[in-house]
Amino acid sequence: MRALLLACALLAPAAHAATCTAASGPARNSLLELYTSEGCSSCPPADRWLSQLPPNSGVVPLAFHVDYWDRLGWRDPFGQAAFSQRQRARNSGLGWVYTPQVMLDGTDYRSWQRSRTPQLKPVPAQVNLSLTLTQSPGHIDAQVGSRVAASIDRQKARLFLALYENRLSSRVAAGENARRTLNHDYVVRELVGPLDLHARHRFKLQAGWKTADLGVAAFMLNARGDTLQALALAACP
Repeated sequence: MRALLLACALLAPAAHAATCTAASGPARNSLLELYTSEGCSSCPPADRWLSQLPPNSGVVPLAFHVDYWDRLGWRDPFGQAAFSQRQRARNSGLGWVYTPQVMLDGTDYRSWQRSRTPQLKPVPAQVNLSLTLTQSPGHIDAQVGSRVAASIDRQKARLFLALYENRLSSRVAAGENARRTLNHDYVVRELVGPLDLHARHRFKLQAGWKTADLGVAAFMLNARGDTLQALALAACP
């Protein structure tokens, strides 16, 4: 009986784990980055635009909430100083930053307001990514595999993983958006990298994060910051 009880105890964690997988196709997916803030009055239209992107748009969208608008009296609960730094680094050629800023494959993309989806030219994939998520209480394990064409400099390719959350909402009490309720999708909760081109990472989930609304994006960039491939996978059902 004791042996049987021990066996049940060892099997119990696995019974609560769920695994799902995804793989990129023959075309390169684009990485779409939105730099936004709840303290910025012109950002809500960009947030809505990102939320309304159709699933077959050919892009992997991510919303990075910056913290430099917090000085106006409202601290964005999703903002991180690391994302402000990332935006500055991604804009090193531009020399300054602004919100809302949409970047498509590392390039400033200002025509987002004129089209429901970015107008993309099909690009054959030189990198193929696979992503496996194993979801257990309190964490999500992500495993990435990659197949890289000989024409790609593997030493300079950089792989990143982003944990994001959908269906977020805030009632803003101060700043430029005071008394407004703002809704967000694809909000980056955690960004890790650069990683090895075949990588594993465990995301530890924080209190308040809605497991059913989480997902993981994997994307690989070259030395210039151009997108080699991007892939997203929603949390396992």
